[in-house]
Amino acid sequence: MPFALAIFAVIIILASGFATLFPSELLDYAVEFVQGPGLWWAAAMRLALAIVLWFSAPTSRTPITFKVLAVVALLAAVAIPIVGSERLVSVINWCASQPLGVVRVLTALGVAFGAFLLWSIRLVKSRPSSATP
Repeated sequence: MPFALAIFAVIIILASGFATLFPSELLDYAVEFVQGPGLWWAAAMRLALAIVLWFSAPTSRTPITFKVLAVVALLAAVAIPIVGSERLVSVINWCASQPLGVVRVLTALGVAFGAFLLWSIRLVKSRPSSATP
């Protein structure tokens, strides 16, 4: 599972980095995305992230944080279809009305989140140090 989480983290970093550099394109794409089957894809991706976070928690540097994030991702996965595309488009439009600097700061937080995930996971088991007398 840590490898799957690493893939999620890299995707989050790349998508958030793109959004930080080109916030207008992100907002245009987001409206189109949530009005179609993208709404269900977003819910499914959050569900997958919740599962990967939960099962990666025991081997991470921050197991409690991973479990909390897993619960938050699960709640988001359930909330997205309930909230619906009309309300999500309203939120996206509200974000679009904010200054680009604000949008860039928010998307930069996504980069930081992805970096945190990468830092927290342990892809390679630590080897016991051999003490030399």
